[in-house]
Amino acid sequence: MPAFLPYLTRPETRVMLFVDGENLAIRYKAELGEREPEDHVIHVPDVLVWSKYASRETGPQEYVRRYYYTSARGDADFREGLELQLKAVGIEAPRVFRRRSTGRSKRVDISLATDMLTHAHRKNYDIAILVAGDEDYVPLVEAVKAEGRRVALWALESGLSPALRKSADHYWNIGDLLFRPSNTQVFLNLYG
Repeated sequence: MPAFLPYLTRPETRVMLFVDGENLAIRYKAELGEREPEDHVIHVPDVLVWSKYASRETGPQEYVRRYYYTSARGDADFREGLELQLKAVGIEAPRVFRRRSTGRSKRVDISLATDMLTHAHRKNYDIAILVAGDEDYVPLVEAVKAEGRRVALWALESGLSPALRKSADHYWNIGDLLFRPSNTQVFLNLYG
């Protein structure tokens, strides 16, 4: 069974999910290469990637809320359409910011960090699942741990900062889910 959360996580544990979707989508596209995404994965290149199975409750823990942060070019209707796609796969709080013509949006990282730390300070969760890979998140992880919360890191192996992995209380390779075909018995046993 995949270890989504730290060993000996109690049933009454409250969990919140914080996804740097922009970064995840960029890393996913690089690992995907010329292949097509699996049928359970929604993917908009360089904008978002997620699976409904990543949003499923993986145990008796209470999932308080799932946040997903990304940015996209396009008008408000396009960005709202992306939010609806994310809601359809279990993300209650999608945040799709307007992307300027050059590079990534800084609002993604800042908003994720602000929300994760604010909720930690208010004791709204016991474990934060951070889906990211950048070393820039190490101070956030350390601050959340200083608030008495635990941090589970879900990331793709490619480009994962060793310092970020070391700072988290727990690590799980989300690629084990995103790149696994849903029609295999192994998949059904683990995620179905």
